[in-house]
Amino acid sequence: MSMGKPTKIYAKDNPEVALKVTKGHFSSDRFHINYYIDMTSLKMRRKDAQEVAKAMVSRYVSRVNLSASMSLVGGEMEQLMASLATKTPIDTIICMDGCEVIGAYVAEELSNVGVTTLNSHHTSYIITPEFDSAGQMVVRDNIRPMIKDKHVLVVLATAMSGRTIAKSIRCINSYGGIIEGISVIFSSVDEIDGYPVNSVFGVSDLPDFRLSDPADCPDCNNGIKLDAIVNSYGYSILD
Repeated sequence: MSMGKPTKIYAKDNPEVALKVTKGHFSSDRFHINYYIDMTSLKMRRKDAQEVAKAMVSRYVSRVNLSASMSLVGGEMEQLMASLATKTPIDTIICMDGCEVIGAYVAEELSNVGVTTLNSHHTSYIITPEFDSAGQMVVRDNIRPMIKDKHVLVVLATAMSGRTIAKSIRCINSYGGIIEGISVIFSSVDEIDGYPVNSVFGVSDLPDFRLSDPADCPDCNNGIKLDAIVNSYGYSILD
C-alpha cells in the first residue's frame, strides 16, 4: 500500500481554512490521482464551512490583491471589500459535491459585502442539482424559475478536468441562467469554457499533484496497486 499519512495545507490568506490531503494511488470516476483530498470537515463543520465561504467570496468579489490590507479588522475590512465588490448580482447559488452548507454561507457573505439579488423575493436561491447516469445536469420544472434569467454562481468542491462542470455550464445556459462565476475549494484548472475558476486551493498549493488517465497512469505502470476509490464525498479503501 502506497497510502501515506494525512497532512494539512492552509489557505495562503486564511489560516482558518485547512485542506487535509493524503498521498497515495487513488481512482476517481475518470482519473487516477496521487492525492486524496479530504473536504469532509470543510463541507460539514459549520465553522469550517463559514471560513471556506469567506475565502470563496474574497476570490470572487475582490479584483485586486488584498494582502497589503490584511491588517484591517472587522468593519474596516468589510467596508474595503464592499468598495471593491463587483456589483453584478447573484440570485442563485448552485451547489455541487455536497457544498450546500458552504453555499448558504456564500450567500450570506455576498450580502455582507454588498452583492445583491434581483429576484422578487430579494434573497438567494440555494440549489442542489440532479445528475443523470451520463453526468448531465437535470433541471426539474419547479426548479427552472430559480435559474431562468437569474444570475448564477456555481459552488463545488473540486474542479479536476472540468468536464462535468462544462456539461453543467451548458445546461445552465440552456435553461436561461446567466453564469457569473465558479467558486471551488480545490481546482487543477484555471478556467472552464471561458469562465475563470475562483479556487481556494490549487496546484500551486500541491505542486506534485498529478491527474492521470487510467491507461497511462505512472503508478499503474510501475506496478503500484490502487489504495482506494475516491470521490468528493469520501473514499473506500481497497484490500
